[in-house]
Amino acid sequence: STVTRLNKGQTVGYTMPAGGLSSTRFWAKYGCNDQGRECRIGDQMQYWPSGGCPTGGCTPPIDSLFEATWGCKSGSCDKTTWFDTSQVDGYTIPYLVTLQGDTGACDNGKGLKSLDGSKLDLDRCPSNEDITANGRTQSIVVNGRTIPLNSVNLRYHDKFNNATLGCASPCAQMSHLWNQNPGAMPTIYYCCPTPNPNNCQISQGCITSAECRAGPVATDKYTTAIHTMTSNIYAYAYDDGVGLHTCPAGAVTFTMEFCPPGSPPYPGRE
Repeated sequence: STVTRLNKGQTVGYTMPAGGLSSTRFWAKYGCNDQGRECRIGDQMQYWPSGGCPTGGCTPPIDSLFEATWGCKSGSCDKTTWFDTSQVDGYTIPYLVTLQGDTGACDNGKGLKSLDGSKLDLDRCPSNEDITANGRTQSIVVNGRTIPLNSVNLRYHDKFNNATLGCASPCAQMSHLWNQNPGAMPTIYYCCPTPNPNNCQISQGCITSAECRAGPVATDKYTTAIHTMTSNIYAYAYDDGVGLHTCPAGAVTFTMEFCPPGSPPYPGRE
């Protein structure tokens, strides 16, 4: 876990070990104090190494992020770097990831130069999403309150001044903000968990990739908005054909720029 304060135009760099590194994630926090804590958004996990969340609890994990498993450059190991920027859980700050180096070797020789989330706009976050799983579940009860699911506002608001700080995906809205079981109805059709791929049954909290892609998450307002605003970026769990990418280990370097020129303002309006 690393926290570095960056002012406009500043950068910070990371060098990956030659032996590779698995399951890394990078995202930007916003509205923090001088110690990089008490952030308005981005404190999605406990502080390291002391633990603890900001006042009022950790923020939901809906941040715009880059994630990668870095391949090794030598030896008998996987020499492929697998990477993506994912809006599976949501999005916050607009960004642009550019690749430099032997970009033509990426994506099995098809080539890749950027992952463009620079047009991610909180004003285009659905405020009336239908997450009934095509009518299977009309409402849920959260903390004793019945919540209709036919017109859900996915915009996440600042607890202090009500500005829009993020857009939760239907999966994140159900599982993180409303604490619903990802394997239960109707959340299973939006989070698409596959805990037992060899015997996957919806009745047991497991959904196949084919069932997921044929379900409501592939065409809901959130996924449609992500695919309209971005290129080469995940919108839901089994959006691999759009979002998952590869490059030979060490062939390229990556630059992730937040709020690049021409991007929508952040944070969003109320």
